[in-house]
Amino acid sequence: MAAVRHPSESSDDAAHRRRDRAATEQRLVQATIDLIRDCGFDAAGVNAVAERAGVSKVLIYRYFGDYPGLLRAVANELKGFDPDLASGLMERLGADASPGSVLRNTVMALREMVTGDELMKGLLVWELSAQNELTAALCESREQIGLEQTRRFQQFLSEKRPDDPIDAHALLALVTAGVYYLTLRSDTAPVFNGIDIQSDVGWQRIADAVGDLMDRSPRSAD
Repeated sequence: MAAVRHPSESSDDAAHRRRDRAATEQRLVQATIDLIRDCGFDAAGVNAVAERAGVSKVLIYRYFGDYPGLLRAVANELKGFDPDLASGLMERLGADASPGSVLRNTVMALREMVTGDELMKGLLVWELSAQNELTAALCESREQIGLEQTRRFQQFLSEKRPDDPIDAHALLALVTAGVYYLTLRSDTAPVFNGIDIQSDVGWQRIADAVGDLMDRSPRSAD
C-alpha cells in the first residue's frame, strides 16, 4: 500500500522516508534469510528476525502486514529460479534454435543454478520434509515462475511444430524435477544409473539425451 504523504512533508522528505522503508524491509528479509541459513527455519520468528535486523518487531507488521507477509517477501527473494530463463535461452540461441537445443540448455542452466546455491539446495531438501509458511510461500513463488517459463516454451513449440502438439507442462515438470533430484543426489552419490552426475561430462550426456529425444521426427498422425 502506498505511503500517505503528510501535508507538511516535502517531496524530498517523502522520498527519504520511502528509501528508509525500502532499506528496512530489505534488512528484515535478509535477517530472516541469514537466520534460516545459520540456524534453520525454527530459529526464525518475529522476535528473532527483528533482533537480527536491529529494528523493532512492530515494523514487520507495519511493512509486511504480518509474519507470513514477511515470509512471502523472503520466498520472492529466494525463488532461486531465473524468471527470464526460457526467454533468455531462446534469445541467446537465436531464431533457428530447435526445441531440443532449448531443452539441452535448460537442463544445464537449471543444474548450474542449483549447484551454485547451497541455500537453495537446502531449501529444496527442506521442502520435501517439512510443511510451514515459508515452504508454502516458496512453492507458490516457484510454481508461478515455472508456469510462466512453460507458457513461453509452449509458445515456442507451437511455432516450431504447429502440427505436433506437445504437453510442455508435463515435459518441463519431468525435466525440472529430474534436474533437481539428480543435482541434490550428486552431493552424496557420484553415479546414478551409470552416469557420472558429479561431472559436466555426465550432465552433458543427460542434456543431450533429452534434447535428442525432442528433436527426433514428429509423431505420425493417427
